[in-house]
Amino acid sequence: MGSMTALSLLLLLGSLLSMVQADRSTGDTKFALKLFRVLVRDKSRPNIVFSPSSIRTALVLAYLGAEDTTAEELKQTLSLEGSDKNDVGQRFAHRLAQEQKQSGDDAQFSYANCIYVAERYRFIQAYQELAGKYLRASAENVNFGERMKVSQQINSWVAAKTHDQIKDLISADSLSSDTAAILINAIYFKAQWEHAFSESLTAVHDFASSDGKKVKTSFMFLWEFFRYAELPSLNATALEIRYKGTNIVLLIILPLEEQGLYALEKKLSDVDLHEISSQMRREHVQLQMPKFKLEFEVSLKPVLQQFFQLGIKTMFDPNADFSSLVEGAEMAISEVKHKAFIDVNENGTTAAASTYVEVMVKSVKLPNRKTYPFIVDHPFLFAIKDEHSTFFLGHVNRPYY
Repeated sequence: MGSMTALSLLLLLGSLLSMVQADRSTGDTKFALKLFRVLVRDKSRPNIVFSPSSIRTALVLAYLGAEDTTAEELKQTLSLEGSDKNDVGQRFAHRLAQEQKQSGDDAQFSYANCIYVAERYRFIQAYQELAGKYLRASAENVNFGERMKVSQQINSWVAAKTHDQIKDLISADSLSSDTAAILINAIYFKAQWEHAFSESLTAVHDFASSDGKKVKTSFMFLWEFFRYAELPSLNATALEIRYKGTNIVLLIILPLEEQGLYALEKKLSDVDLHEISSQMRREHVQLQMPKFKLEFEVSLKPVLQQFFQLGIKTMFDPNADFSSLVEGAEMAISEVKHKAFIDVNENGTTAAASTYVEVMVKSVKLPNRKTYPFIVDHPFLFAIKDEHSTFFLGHVNRPYY
């Protein structure tokens, strides 16, 4: 293992920088926490990991092809800033370009976008220019009637862009002759820790899972200086573990109570993750945390459709307006699907995610300094983020490796 990656899109520079950064710190985080609050309501799966950046970027592809109420709902829900689509695209492109600068010798970080359109339809030229210029989205015509062939083609593209971490994103059965377009974003992140854990210190200890059972788990151990905070208002503590050669960190928020994750997540509704980071100070910490490897797959259509607080209402119904996407068809979104993966071990982290939007035709210890223990032996929340964006977000109720 040895680096880190992700996928999305954006570009720009100059005098708009301060405004762009404001959008990056608020819009991305607002959307991430809104979506997280909905996803955690499903108690059937103990662990969650998803990429707000990937989902948001795929929906921005849809926004660029939307008009009127549909466009406005997407713009508001995604917290996009800009006077028109060119302005939105320019700001978003700048953010993507800044994020991907973190890719280098020690880390891999990448976004990719692709649009597959039915052979019988033609792109609106303005849409193709916007998606290509700002989101660098490649475009390809396909025959969706050849469902097996097209699904294999799409899945091969996703697997390549995520270094084989995301496979089988889309099934042949999910495609039909009524499919007009598939809009896809992929994100890949792989990086080493700034301070690596020694495998020789990894040992098995008990982890108190959400069902109250003690689970034997491989724990990593490290004494080091980290950014750390005590959060009385959340009844929790937090720690940031930096990735080598980047401004990206793994943020862990740990409830003080063994079964306090649910209460913590309720309180997070009114908290910005960046505000938590701003409260942190460099302290000497005794860190003990589990290795974990998670996969998560979810249809976002019911999430975006059912909970109106997300603000998207017409995108899926007959009133949807995607007239700026392709010529010759009235369309609505039929599916938004997301798949994510994360592997956290002694060397670092590998994380990847992909989102598709389907558009259908309507029908060491220092004795003289205080050391803070940070023992992650019960359910916790985590995020992979920098000072502006949340790339991955999730929680662990029971670690698997």
